[in-house]
Amino acid sequence: MAAAVLGSRGIAAPVTAAAQYCDETGVCFSEISVGVAPITWRIAIPAVEQGPFDVLLQVIAPKSVGWAGLAWGGGMLYNPITLGWANGNTTVGSARFASAHVQPDTYDPAAHTVLKGSTVNETHWTLTTLCQGCSTWIHNGGAKEVLDPGATAASFAYAASAVPPIDPTDPLSPIGIHSEHGIFTIDLAAAKSEQFSTWVEQLKVA
Repeated sequence: MAAAVLGSRGIAAPVTAAAQYCDETGVCFSEISVGVAPITWRIAIPAVEQGPFDVLLQVIAPKSVGWAGLAWGGGMLYNPITLGWANGNTTVGSARFASAHVQPDTYDPAAHTVLKGSTVNETHWTLTTLCQGCSTWIHNGGAKEVLDPGATAASFAYAASAVPPIDPTDPLSPIGIHSEHGIFTIDLAAAKSEQFSTWVEQLKVA
């Protein structure tokens, strides 16, 4: 099976046209739409001055996207990677980590809780997830990295493939190589909210 590779080839300059989006329930995110599909990435964080912190992530992708991934440190290597994909009428979130340009390993320090709003319709799938452990990691050489919640242009890397994981029911399923990848920046300062904890409780699946 082909190894999954996020950002192994040259990547264009980051896309920076981020905006804010508030859904019908009042949850507000910083968002950006990128890629061929395109895929929309939305992020909300608590109103903190420093990390680590939990993150609300929402991914909206056309059904032609078999899986989509977000690297929290801006590249494939030595940072948490969130993967998402459709599984029947719902979606799956998975944490990975890569130390080489090969299939990323599963990553226990990060956990994803699939929340309300994780659905599949005729055209798109949506993953809404709480990620605990995505805002901090140990980089190569042992240095601790932490996302800056005050960053107005935090850099992230993304990748996607038209081919679904081998077993879409399994969050630990292997994935194939991406068919597109790139980087973007998003305003984390604008993604902060005092209502973050309320939103998490509101979105929890009973």
